[in-house]
Amino acid sequence: MDDITKYTNSQLIEEVTGESPDKVRRWKRGITKVPESAIQLLKLYVEGDVSALLGKDWQGFYFRKNLLFVPEWRNGFTAHHIRSMFFRCQQVAALESEIRMLKQQLEERINEYEALEIKADFYRRQLILESRFGMMLRGSFA
Repeated sequence: MDDITKYTNSQLIEEVTGESPDKVRRWKRGITKVPESAIQLLKLYVEGDVSALLGKDWQGFYFRKNLLFVPEWRNGFTAHHIRSMFFRCQQVAALESEIRMLKQQLEERINEYEALEIKADFYRRQLILESRFGMMLRGSFA
């Protein structure tokens, strides 16, 4: 369990936890037990350790100078960056949906084109046969 004595600034502890100076002094002297919620709040506020408040899934995430840092990225994110990422996710989902729809339409057009090619080939052969037949009739009756 974490110890509150490592946070030397009593005024900061009072501001973060909202507790009275007497209660903070009792915590620091070990007279009363420090609530786990106060320790978690101090870890988040002072150290920026997000996992202290949100759990193991947030291990490696931390706050510094109003930026949220993630383990996989060198730079921190502002609240604006996080909001814009949400918007980008929505955009990507909409574009992926549109791509699926366009692929389906393209497949339909390809099928229509192939059907028209088959019909054109049939009519081309039919025209050739009819013209040969017409030439044979003309040769027979001429």
